[in-house]
Amino acid sequence: MSKKISLLLSPGLALLLCLGAGCKAAPEKSVVAGVPAGKTASGQQQAAAPQAGGTTTAPPAAAPGAAGRQLAPLHLPGAPAAATPPGAPGGPALSLEKIPAVVARVNGKEIKKGELMDGAQAIQMQAAQMGQPLNPTADLYRRTLDNLINIQLLHEDAKAQGVTVPDADVQQAVAARKRNFPSEADYKKALAQAGITEKDLLDRAREQLMIQKYIETKLAPKAAVSDQAVRDYYEKNKEAQMKVPERRHVRHILIAVDPKAPAADRDKARQKAQDILKRLQAGEDFGTLAQQLSEDPRSKDRKGDLGWIIHEQTRNVPAFGDAAFALKKPNDLSPVVESPYGFQIIQLIERQDPTTLPFDQVKDRISEMLKQEEVKKVVQARVGELRAKGKVEVFL
Repeated sequence: MSKKISLLLSPGLALLLCLGAGCKAAPEKSVVAGVPAGKTASGQQQAAAPQAGGTTTAPPAAAPGAAGRQLAPLHLPGAPAAATPPGAPGGPALSLEKIPAVVARVNGKEIKKGELMDGAQAIQMQAAQMGQPLNPTADLYRRTLDNLINIQLLHEDAKAQGVTVPDADVQQAVAARKRNFPSEADYKKALAQAGITEKDLLDRAREQLMIQKYIETKLAPKAAVSDQAVRDYYEKNKEAQMKVPERRHVRHILIAVDPKAPAADRDKARQKAQDILKRLQAGEDFGTLAQQLSEDPRSKDRKGDLGWIIHEQTRNVPAFGDAAFALKKPNDLSPVVESPYGFQIIQLIERQDPTTLPFDQVKDRISEMLKQEEVKKVVQARVGELRAKGKVEVFL
């Protein structure tokens, strides 16, 4: 199914549809701090305590306090938002046999059952990738149809306002889709399975690019965000969203042992860690011993460096977190720490006390976020106008 849908719907418009159907974008960035998830406000990679086999625990989506709000992708308005995501278990099912061949007509142009099915599949695929699977309920199909209607209205308005897309851009977009297929034969097979020709695909790519350009050039410029609005947002959310929690930059040496290993094996591993700690206390170099003796393959080549961590990241290994955050001065050593992954010795490299991100550091990200929200409102308002003056017939 994924290959078929990749032909029919661009990721951007699939996301527009998905949002209209009730799923949410997965967080990818700490908007206020302006850094990818798992990194600190200063852009340094965060790490956490090692797990069995030398892997590290996944950092949280963003540091608490610094996460802020997520940039909202443009949302084409459809039916009013439901209290629970449509398509969730328990929603009323819709018999596919009851869906008519033509599900809607927009200013005389038909939207057919096949387009609705493809759109719903695209939404389900997008939602599944976000970890929010949707069932094919009646509500899902109705919201999908609502968004297909909105997209058609925007496409018509784009043409009426003279928006065009160069042929080269269309060809490039289709070529990018085509590269997803192992061979020309696989590509043509997917077209056949989708029931479309390459010309159909080019037409759909042109339509999608035209809508994107229309929003960027005709609607987005109407969305204004003042400097004062950015400042007001910062001041209003300073305590809740602009805080960077206390952090520690640490490294460690791990002597790995299975928690279910015989007591004798665990005692042997503990003693090995104790012997290493004595060598460190006697003045041997931590980085050198980490490279030689640590059993965490992902950090030993970095002299045991785990990067910056916040306490919340270590909630699955509380003994490690408590020991790391008990260290006060650079080069301080922890005692041997027992965790589910073995025995560890932690050294503090540097620390950073809790701080509030300054306005100048976050103002551009706040402005971008507020601009996205304003653009969304402009798009919603324009769709409302087009629906009011157009002729939309729904048969579903």
